Amino acid sequence: MLRRSLFRKLLRARHAVVCGPALLLLTGLACHPLLAAAAEESAPAKLFASDTTLEVTMTAPWKELETNADHQGAYPARMEYRDELGQAVQLDMTVERRGIKRQEACRYPPLKLRFEKEAVKGTAFRGQKSIKMVTHCDKGKRFDQYYVLEMLIYRMYNLLTDYSFRVRPLQVNYVDSSNGKAVDNRFAFLIEDDGDVARRNDLKKLNVKRIGVGQLEPEMTGLFSLFQYMIGNVDWAALQGPDYKDECCHNVKLIGPEPLQAGDFAIPVPYDFDSAGLVDAEYAAPPNGLPIESVTQRLYRGYCLHNETLEAARQQFLAQEGAFLALIENEPRLQSGAKKKATAFLEKFFETARNPKRFQDYIIERCRK
Repeated sequence: MLRRSLFRKLLRARHAVVCGPALLLLTGLACHPLLAAAAEESAPAKLFASDTTLEVTMTAPWKELETNADHQGAYPARMEYRDELGQAVQLDMTVERRGIKRQEACRYPPLKLRFEKEAVKGTAFRGQKSIKMVTHCDKGKRFDQYYVLEMLIYRMYNLLTDYSFRVRPLQVNYVDSSNGKAVDNRFAFLIEDDGDVARRNDLKKLNVKRIGVGQLEPEMTGLFSLFQYMIGNVDWAALQGPDYKDECCHNVKLIGPEPLQAGDFAIPVPYDFDSAGLVDAEYAAPPNGLPIESVTQRLYRGYCLHNETLEAARQQFLAQEGAFLALIENEPRLQSGAKKKATAFLEKFFETARNPKRFQDYIIERCRK
């Protein structure tokens, strides 16, 4: 069981060198094979080990899935692609609609892909049982811009912490199984399974209905809250689900020791960023009851309990400013207008982050008690 002092040591260790001369210099310990093996085991699944775009053909009854919103079950499907050796791979799978808000807003909803274990054995998808896929939502090419930006938000959080979802971009050729005709060719991306996020960090996925603010790990929750402020996202809840009955939480997954006992901490891992101001999707709006009128208005929603961690988090964000901006500038799928708008939105955050008084006024003093 991870107690608070041990948990903080493990958090710091996540950013330390596992093996090599630096370890010998810092600790006086030489590399041990077991340490190297542990590092190998914590590596991401093959699918998420690469940032390159995977070009795939997906065959399914897309017209029926698009028009029959009442059917939330699985449809038979097939995926085809060529692996890094040029070998043709064909995977049988099922696809199903997922999500709530995007199902209402999108003609082409986000999907869940499900695989049989034997079907993916020996492929880039090995070990994957089900994966979330973010699609293009609607026909207009502006929708691609939204989801390219959402993918980049995941990558920004990857730069801050390993307690984050990894993503893999796709270029998908959609073929309708009813007639064999191509429907569209669009950008999409896959999101790492939350159980895999927990496992590569030697933790467990927590299935709880609610959690107390004092049970959230302070350093990671401060980082999480500041990140949500940076991207302009208020569509999250880290303590309970939206109707007090669902599994905790809303657009947040909790990982930690299981069972979570007195003295243990949980780490919030954010996902689903299409309502962020950085994306500025045309259907996005702030939740009712908040004192903002647009998702492009920032509102800090972190907890006062974690204010003491925010200075360290601020310095961490300032250190990554160039890397964040480079993700946007170097993304070839983003049009120049989208790049300019997203860059300006981030730069406004860094103006606040660089100014201690503004940081105090707009973030620390706006915390939730």
